[in-house]
Amino acid sequence: MARWDSPAGFARLGAMQTLTKKDAQARDASVTLNEIDVFLDLSNAKTDADTFQSKSVMRLRTDRSEVFVDLIADAVEKVEVNGEPARFEASETRVTIFDLPTNADIELSVEAACKYSTTGEGLHRYTDPEDGETYLYTQYEPTDARRVYACFDQPGMKARWQFQITAPADWTVLSNQSHSSRILINRDEGVARWTFERTMPLSSYITAVVAGPYAHVDGGVWSGGASDGKQVDVPLGIYCRRALQPYLDAEDILKVTRAGLDFYHSHYGFTYPWGKYDQIFVPEYNLGAMENPGCVTFNEKMISRDTPTKAARQSRANVIFHEMCHMWFGDLVTPKWWDDLWLKESFADNQGSFGLAENTEFTDEWATFASGRKEWAYKQDQLPTSHPIAAEIEDVEAAKNNFDGITYAKGAAVLKQLVAYVGADSFFAGARRYFQDHAFGATKMADFLRALEESSDRDDLDAWQKAWLHTVGPSKLHAKRHGDHADIIQESIDPTTGETQLRPHRINIGFYKTQDDKLVRVAKQEITLSGQRRKVDYPKGEDDFDLILPNEDDLTYAIVVLDEDELKVALKLVGTIAEATSRAVVWSALWAAVRDARVNPRDYVKAVTTHVVGEGDDAVASDLIANALHAITYFMPTNVRRTAAATFANLAIDAIGKSTSKDRKRQWAQAAVRGLILAGSPNDDQVAYLQDLAAEHSHLLEVGPSLAWQARVALSAIGKLEDSKIEEYLQVDRSGEAEVFALRARAARPDRLSRHRYWDSVLETEMANDKMTAILNGLSDGALANDVLGFAGDFFDLVLPFWNDHTIGMGTRFVRGAYPGVIDATRGPDAEALRFMASHWLSQYDEAPDALRRLMLEEQDELERRLRIQTKWLTV
Repeated sequence: MARWDSPAGFARLGAMQTLTKKDAQARDASVTLNEIDVFLDLSNAKTDADTFQSKSVMRLRTDRSEVFVDLIADAVEKVEVNGEPARFEASETRVTIFDLPTNADIELSVEAACKYSTTGEGLHRYTDPEDGETYLYTQYEPTDARRVYACFDQPGMKARWQFQITAPADWTVLSNQSHSSRILINRDEGVARWTFERTMPLSSYITAVVAGPYAHVDGGVWSGGASDGKQVDVPLGIYCRRALQPYLDAEDILKVTRAGLDFYHSHYGFTYPWGKYDQIFVPEYNLGAMENPGCVTFNEKMISRDTPTKAARQSRANVIFHEMCHMWFGDLVTPKWWDDLWLKESFADNQGSFGLAENTEFTDEWATFASGRKEWAYKQDQLPTSHPIAAEIEDVEAAKNNFDGITYAKGAAVLKQLVAYVGADSFFAGARRYFQDHAFGATKMADFLRALEESSDRDDLDAWQKAWLHTVGPSKLHAKRHGDHADIIQESIDPTTGETQLRPHRINIGFYKTQDDKLVRVAKQEITLSGQRRKVDYPKGEDDFDLILPNEDDLTYAIVVLDEDELKVALKLVGTIAEATSRAVVWSALWAAVRDARVNPRDYVKAVTTHVVGEGDDAVASDLIANALHAITYFMPTNVRRTAAATFANLAIDAIGKSTSKDRKRQWAQAAVRGLILAGSPNDDQVAYLQDLAAEHSHLLEVGPSLAWQARVALSAIGKLEDSKIEEYLQVDRSGEAEVFALRARAARPDRLSRHRYWDSVLETEMANDKMTAILNGLSDGALANDVLGFAGDFFDLVLPFWNDHTIGMGTRFVRGAYPGVIDATRGPDAEALRFMASHWLSQYDEAPDALRRLMLEEQDELERRLRIQTKWLTV
């Protein structure tokens, strides 16, 4: 039980309260927030202490005598107003202060003991098993700053922050600004205090503290400016754990960083205002990255202990551009509340790809976007839990669930359509006006649209945003052929209501014919489709097309629906389409047809293995291989899956030897490893392949430690690697990555008692986020490889208590990792039992937390889709 006390003699433990939009708006209207000083004592971080000391001093004015601040603490130790003890009430998530002077300057001070985290939320603490060093970093979005210090934890309330951090003297300590002083305060105990310069106005969720013996690469200074006439020198720094420094490809990261600063300054007209630009790669991270200005944090998995492939470098470059975009969209101008989350995430996702394609070596980035990010959006947007891009967010718990494929990828795709609709010049002119008008402020959707209308010749953006930002479900486009023309027809059905809706599309139509066993575009037309259909005359002198592509160049957000003849042509010749983005659109159409049970998954997998060998874009190839493995895993019953997986693995191993690209060799090697888990009973040659990889030597390719551990997991899952051998490997490789891989390998072993022991450890042991995920993944590997029952019964009984006892981040990991999502249509009783448990849970727990019900409903929907697909092709 938490301890709550107060010098004022009044505090009580209240119920858990979530911050609602209504409460946030009322607080924002009544409080003028100026500055916040934060004091953190992290000097005990190397010990087994559970908590650290936190103090916030907030300077504000209010017209109310009662105000609450957000705080999740082990103990609230002191609350003062203007230096005097205050009367307050503390609950699990907030501290309410009474008897405040109104319309006067107030200095509100809250001192508390807050907990170190192992879940990636708040102040996360990690101990490196390789060298015993301790590392700290913060992660707050959307509302976890309150886990570290008392604050007004809502995006529209900005303050100028100053941090003072006490920590071990031999550590590196970072925050949003550079430190102005470092004082050794206890030489004997080796403790120092860092004081940082005060920030420009920032929301709480993008403040940051990073502390530990991080290795540092000085990236020099980027110098430049924007059209606002200012010039700036931006110091660049890169940080990671010491044990990872040998693998840190800093030169590539800095090259991309400089290209990003060049791109955004050339387009945004507002010079970077945050001083330095540090990028820190941190362990056990829940996200890809976080846009804390001047102190951007990244998932350290982006630093590969194997030589990174071009696809991996491209993915990391995209994230670097994405986070850098946030320095303007999100940090400089911030959504006032989470229902305008798209104003930063959709823009960063779009501009990351835009900038990468325009200003780096990754010129085919839009093809990667079409094959990867948009597939995430299409899938999410067809779920019964889908929502508009501009969603209604009633509280912060709902906000946490909307960091999804709609807000990110669908929003980015719709913005690509907006650029096509108004023109790139008008779009960037609108962005420049938006930044100038609202710098360091908080905005709503109407503010951006107003700036865009003023900078373009469009007066119909209100209708545009209603059609695109407030509707649900993907558009679908198809061509209906006639003698001398085709009708381009759109269909869009809201999956949550069944209602039909129409959207304006500015698109290109591609006309393809087969020539010399290649699918060649012979003509292209640009049209605007506003209604349900539009007649498009065939190009003069051309007819009898083999394929008509109604989203050539992927300008809009729409699933392309090919007819039966076009599907056959596409399966046979998709890899021969010359233009990368259009080729990716056709691949996307094929994948949509698989998910709609119009294309046999086996035919899709065959097409991937046939064409991906010649795919010129490594990132697209990686997406296609992942889709093929997903189809094998979920869209085929067990007996078909095992045969298809074994065939796929053999083809992948054969492709390793034939490929001349080191990157493609690694892609195929990883695919073969996964395929052999799915195959379940590999032959002697396949086992030998895995054993060679596990021993880090192969005549086929260079084997790094990550690939070796993937092979060890596979060997363990098929019963060919004993626990003692896993320990032997772990004694040689004591890294944090190896520790997690070893946990997954041990959990994957087919031994029944072992599986139950690891399952129980997830339920009964407080463990770090990545370790729990490793165990759940290992249990899944073992179940797939050996066709054993999982823990479906336990899962449905225990998911609600697990959710209630853990943070939403850990609860989400548990649902995603433990939900029994593999179903077999040939095993009727087992399939029906699983379907019953899934539906029964939803009917039984209709009052479960909304975030949990949403996840469970999404998993059930995917389960039903998998069963439909399998059933369709059982007799084929």
